[in-house]
Amino acid sequence: MEHFLRNYEAYLRQQQKEEKTIRMYLHETGHFLLYLKKQQKSLRQLEKSDLLQYRDELLRKEMKVSTINKSISTLSSFFRWACQNGYIRENFASQLRFHQEQSFSANWLSKEQEQLLLKAAAKERNPFKKARNEALLAVMLYAGLRIEEVSKLHTYSIKNDYLLIVNQVNISREIPLCSKAKEKIQAWMKVRKRLKKKMYLESTYLFVTERSGQMQPRAIQYVVKAYSKRLGFLVTCQMLRNTFCRRLVENGKTPEEVQMLAGHKSISTSYKYFDFRG
Repeated sequence: MEHFLRNYEAYLRQQQKEEKTIRMYLHETGHFLLYLKKQQKSLRQLEKSDLLQYRDELLRKEMKVSTINKSISTLSSFFRWACQNGYIRENFASQLRFHQEQSFSANWLSKEQEQLLLKAAAKERNPFKKARNEALLAVMLYAGLRIEEVSKLHTYSIKNDYLLIVNQVNISREIPLCSKAKEKIQAWMKVRKRLKKKMYLESTYLFVTERSGQMQPRAIQYVVKAYSKRLGFLVTCQMLRNTFCRRLVENGKTPEEVQMLAGHKSISTSYKYFDFRG
């Protein structure tokens, strides 16, 4: 693959790039071409999946996201040149930079806080709220659902021992239901069915309120916030999701498994839960 580097270098010099820039471009491109060689692939055989694997390999080496993005940007220049010369059919690097979140909340509940929260829900005097809220907390704590996903869950989202998360039309992921979550969901569905309200019978949404056939995100936030005030420590919907992700790490799941189960768009988000290992 050395002839690719020589030709690319000639192109960079033709473009009158600074010597420092040329060295950096050749260094990053050389690293990738060496990686490709180890995978027993030629540049002409390159697929988008190869670059995705390379990007994730850099992440596994604990490189900063900003450094990885810089590397991908550099490769994008090389791929653009390679496309122009017919070596590859597409610039696969153009859209592969990691999205860098403005902030990342590493807050999750301790095991003690988790138990206090579940006990508070179990003490609800209203049978409707008790069953619903226990199921609500269960799908966030033990399935790691986003608040919008909780609101959009349907009664048919539960299939055998799995929770099916549907993204628009297609199933985006299947999350195994632990016995605790399954028990709370089943108890809630029995209570809801027993009420025989027309509003509930006509609605396919799993979570409802006393006045609506679908529990909106704002209503879910209100429930969680009320427990936070009652218990005297911070509890948010995002913290419940973080607790699920953190538990996956503690149980020995890989970053790829965390990404799949939590539905993270970028594996860099999944890796952040590994930064706090003791």
